[in-house]
Amino acid sequence: MENIPVFKNSALAYEDLNLSSVAAYAIDLSSMTVLYEKDSQKSLYPASTSKMMTALVALDTFKLDQELRVAKEATVSGNKLNLKEGQLITVKDLLAAMLIFSANDSAYVLANNNQGGFAAFMQKMNDKATSLGLTQTHFVNPAGLDEEGQQSTARDLTIIASELLKNDQVKQLVAMPYKKIEGQGWAYDLYNSNQLLGQIQGVVGVKTGTTELAGEVLVTLVERDGHQILLTLMNSKDRYLDTSKLIAWILNNYEWKNL
Repeated sequence: MENIPVFKNSALAYEDLNLSSVAAYAIDLSSMTVLYEKDSQKSLYPASTSKMMTALVALDTFKLDQELRVAKEATVSGNKLNLKEGQLITVKDLLAAMLIFSANDSAYVLANNNQGGFAAFMQKMNDKATSLGLTQTHFVNPAGLDEEGQQSTARDLTIIASELLKNDQVKQLVAMPYKKIEGQGWAYDLYNSNQLLGQIQGVVGVKTGTTELAGEVLVTLVERDGHQILLTLMNSKDRYLDTSKLIAWILNNYEWKNL
């Protein structure tokens, strides 16, 4: 028997939820049962949730304790650590900066240190998407900056997150409100960009994203009463309110039964 979420007879219809997001997708992680969807196959800009795939490929490519050299001072826009040319930093710390603080330069350091170079790293990201069966996901940069060809869907991002959460160390990272990383002559305080951590019971990650074209994007893992709910909102006007509404709606309208 498997513990499966079942829609209650008294459940409210989808349209009663009234989310501001263009797309949404939610699953019960253990059974992969779809709990909610709204235009979940619509191609949209993923913003920094792209970094989940960057992390997956980095885990395939490098060892966590491997030190990478910053080839040049990153001039990339948005959130960044301001890493300096020649600086040495471990893959583990780059992943922490990328997934907790959403540092764009950390994503580029990982991609630039790939043995085949930046282009080959991007190919690995797209090959990984293909291997996961994600036909509407494509990446042209590792940070999630708005660029033609950078696209995903709410469903695809949820699948990427489910794959990433299989790594216990990464699962711990995305749940951290704060982490300090330091090396020879440098230290950074990483504050998580996810405002729901510590605000809603059971929220333990996963990744935020915001750009002009993507709007507000949020992938969330909720652990409550022995259940894991994974949900993604794309192009939201208020991702935290939308996510709060969707979590409450799922918990009110589903019950888990051994079937």
